[in-house]
Amino acid sequence: MPLGYLALISIGVLLLISPPSARAADGTAEERLIAILQSDTSPRDKDAACAQLKRIGTKECVPALAALLTDQQLSHSARYALESMQGPEAGAALLDALAQTSGSNEVGIINSLAARGELDAIPQLGRLQSDTNADVAVASCEALGRIGGAKALAALEEAASSSPGAVNDAKIDALLAIANKLLTQGEQSAAQKIFQRLYDGEKSDNVRLAAFRGLILSSGARGIDLMSNAIAGADSAPQGAALQLASSLEGAAVTKSLADLLAKTQPPVQIALLQCLAQRGDAAALPAVASLADSPDSDVRLAAISALGDLGDGSVAILLAQKAAATTGAERNAARQSLLDLRRGAVTGALLEAIAGANPTVRLELLRALGSRGDKTALPTLADLARGDDDSTRAASCQALALLAGLPEIPSLIQLVVDAKSDDARSEATEALGVVYQRIQSQTGHADASPMAEAIQNGPLQVRLSLLPICGGLNDAAARIILQVEVNDSDPQIREAAIRAECDTRDPEMLPDLVQLALGSGEKKFRLLAIGACVRLSTREENVNIPVAAKLGAFKTILDGPPLDAAEQRLLLSGLGAVADEQALALAVPMLDDQAVRPEAARAVIQIAGAISGARPEAAATALKKVLEVSTDPTAQKEAQAALQHIQEK
Repeated sequence: MPLGYLALISIGVLLLISPPSARAADGTAEERLIAILQSDTSPRDKDAACAQLKRIGTKECVPALAALLTDQQLSHSARYALESMQGPEAGAALLDALAQTSGSNEVGIINSLAARGELDAIPQLGRLQSDTNADVAVASCEALGRIGGAKALAALEEAASSSPGAVNDAKIDALLAIANKLLTQGEQSAAQKIFQRLYDGEKSDNVRLAAFRGLILSSGARGIDLMSNAIAGADSAPQGAALQLASSLEGAAVTKSLADLLAKTQPPVQIALLQCLAQRGDAAALPAVASLADSPDSDVRLAAISALGDLGDGSVAILLAQKAAATTGAERNAARQSLLDLRRGAVTGALLEAIAGANPTVRLELLRALGSRGDKTALPTLADLARGDDDSTRAASCQALALLAGLPEIPSLIQLVVDAKSDDARSEATEALGVVYQRIQSQTGHADASPMAEAIQNGPLQVRLSLLPICGGLNDAAARIILQVEVNDSDPQIREAAIRAECDTRDPEMLPDLVQLALGSGEKKFRLLAIGACVRLSTREENVNIPVAAKLGAFKTILDGPPLDAAEQRLLLSGLGAVADEQALALAVPMLDDQAVRPEAARAVIQIAGAISGARPEAAATALKKVLEVSTDPTAQKEAQAALQHIQEK
């Protein structure tokens, strides 16, 4: 192994275990690295030494690194180390090497001088702009742009006015870079001169756009006039630059200038201005923007309506509601969205105030917005409107209540059901109550049904019939108890409503009640409904966890009860097939003997056997053989044979 490589390893270890302050002060380590650079060791070792000198090197290592700058293999490594070194020695070494190199090495050194911001390199870089090697000339222009300042600017301007394409492009980019740097340093006047020369003298749209952008930024108050004139003008390059800047320039004067342009420009520019004003978010533009909501151009109207959502307050609420009521498609959607987006001032108060004087269609849009905006201060007014006699207003108010109300509003919603003057009013209030209850339950996992249970116990027939279905969707003890009571009510309407509510339940604790309904000797339709509810609750309801033993117990109890007809058996088999348990298989296999349900029984047996074949292969195989013996259905035969073969191959 070469001596240089061994030395490099030892130095690397030393650097890793030494604190940074110790590394910088460790002359011995630097000397060893210098020795590697000056030895005849491999380029790989010297490259690694350069990387370490970048971290710990001082002016003492500059000569050794400088010697490598003309080396085709190691020039990059040496430059990498010298670029970040403090002190003039590193820059001087790079500058000295510039005259001794060519091609890619020369370009690399130019880039390193630019990275260091070497002012002393400017004269030489200025001369190299005319180098016959285009890569060198381009790199020199770019470097002058990166170094910046008056001297670099002078060097760029003194170069030949006509240069090859790439070199000229690099020179222009460098001038723009210097001008932008002057702009950030607060030297607007100097920057403006450069931008103006480029704007006046160049033909490229991209260059003129960049230069005009700089002109606006460097011209102070006059820049606003430049921007406005460009937007109103016909030259696309400055117009594009001005529109790009318009949204980011600060100040009320800019907003006023842009808003004033709305009435003076054509639709394409108006649309761009409206989008710009919306991005600026300055409400001072609101009157001018609102005036274009009635533009004869549909695209302008759409842009204005959309901008009102960002800029508007309660004063435009009625305008947006009118647009939502009177338009269709994209305009209606935009108006509705803007009504939701309004956030300035007392928007809810303005919406509520506008309801009284609005025509029916506009009133519906106002109510829609109140429900969707999520401001609960609207609840009392909405509740009052939900008690009114106007059908459309009442219905829309109930829909808004459904979106806004929460647990505290449950009693008042129940009272809306109780106080309803018509079936339609009761239905609307009931629907709102059900939506709120479901939202509360989904958010918290529980919804107290006690207020509703009390209303069912004490309310008139129509109220009880309206509220019972809601109980079926709640996992709550009060809902469970009231259903258990009402299924035995003497009134057949109440009893049916309670049975149907139980059969819609998602409460796992209601499974025993459903089994009892399935065993009952009442109407056939209720028995089938109850069996279907047992199957759904046990096997198909998401987020309902019932132990397998409880599922099987329910199915077995139903099978052991009064004889089931074919429809009831098929329904039960659909549930058994979803239970991956040997006991489910034991319940399903005997049903293969009933020709009326044999296809469904075969399907269930195949499904269960496949699910338990890993843990209970013998039981699964026996059941599958039974399917093969009795079934004449080709599909069942094929599936059973495949499942059996799979078990036998294990």
